[in-house]
Amino acid sequence: MKRLLGLLAAVALLFGMLPAASAAATSGAPNAKAEPRPMIFVHGFFGSGSQFQTQAKRFASNGYPATHIEFLEYDSTFANNTREQVHTALDQRIARLKAATGADKVDLLGHSLGTAISQEYLNSSAARAANVAHYVNIDGGTATSLPGGVPTMAIWGEGGQSRSITGATNVYQPNEAHVETTSSVATFRAVYRFFTGTDPQTTDVVPESGQIQLGGRAVLFPYNVGATNARLDVFTVNPATGRRTSSQPVATYQLSGDGSFGPFNGSGTAHYEFLISRTGSTQVQHLYFQPFRRTDLGIRLLTSEPGSLVDWLIERNQRHVALLAYRNKEWWGDQGAGGDTLTINGTSVLNATTTPRSKRAIGLFAYDWRSDRATNTSVSIGLFPALPFMSGVDIFMPSANPPNGTVTMETRQRGGNGQTARIVVPNWPSNSNTVTVFFDDYT
Repeated sequence: MKRLLGLLAAVALLFGMLPAASAAATSGAPNAKAEPRPMIFVHGFFGSGSQFQTQAKRFASNGYPATHIEFLEYDSTFANNTREQVHTALDQRIARLKAATGADKVDLLGHSLGTAISQEYLNSSAARAANVAHYVNIDGGTATSLPGGVPTMAIWGEGGQSRSITGATNVYQPNEAHVETTSSVATFRAVYRFFTGTDPQTTDVVPESGQIQLGGRAVLFPYNVGATNARLDVFTVNPATGRRTSSQPVATYQLSGDGSFGPFNGSGTAHYEFLISRTGSTQVQHLYFQPFRRTDLGIRLLTSEPGSLVDWLIERNQRHVALLAYRNKEWWGDQGAGGDTLTINGTSVLNATTTPRSKRAIGLFAYDWRSDRATNTSVSIGLFPALPFMSGVDIFMPSANPPNGTVTMETRQRGGNGQTARIVVPNWPSNSNTVTVFFDDYT
């Protein structure tokens, strides 16, 4: 309970930082051309490197080595680290990237709380600032001068043009939500030009033919510490049923330390299930993704220990499925044609109650609230009204052990030209199975 109260206090501070309205867009002049450098992304509250996963693949589609794009991850509740320790970790990552690539400096990006971390870092010493060629401040803190004197671009989403960093290139994208600003095409185009002085050849995540490399971390949400004493098995699955194509995994890892796994050889067109099982627990987690398209070293498997705070959010029962639909672009359920659609077994689950634009939900928990075998998508459930970036919907999805059916999820995202993404998973019972479905934030 003490940790829960601490989280709620942190939530209150977060909402004090976030804007509430939108404004018109402007653009700034690009910097002179510079050679591409390695880059580091610093996430925000309750965030992880996954918020920059799409942009990393866009940069790679334009010739950046995938190994040159890294993420500084930390516990944004500060239960497991201090801000000073986060700064020291950034020192170490910059030094290692410079040594590995031969670059004289790195490019740095921060989002939300990550902008406070980044600004503090750049302002803390001239030596630290000297290691950073460009800084991008994404929908976070304002400033009355360039952080550390480093050339800066500030990107602002919905919330008004009153926010700025004096002396920076301030870019306003009023129709983009808070997390969306990290993953959008508009942000990528602006940042690429700021870093390189040229426009990108493409803003797509360009598919790679042949073998690709897949790797990342399994981390405990929201603390970003590695999942340990656990096993990870990776399976290919049939996209029509979600069932494994073989009983043999394509990769297996014993998770320890920071939860890193891979890279392993994969396919850009395959559908994968990542299965996490823990020593001493019968509860397992299944994580499903859309095809990765190209090499991805930034996969983040967001997990939690059985019986943890996150586990409290889910009502488990052997008769129903419980799942999380996650996307690094807010689900908008109250914007009409300008919003998103998401159906589960044909039932629409996005609306003004579950996912209003103001909620900024990127994670939607779906389960049979109160285990009454009934569906009611018009009510708020559980603790979700008090939590940032998360919401919940009451929907009954019958389960079986072993699974004897499927759960079909279909979504059309705003700005996606009407394309429908579809992920099908087995109907795992929630008393012993956690299901997470990751949808792309791009089409």
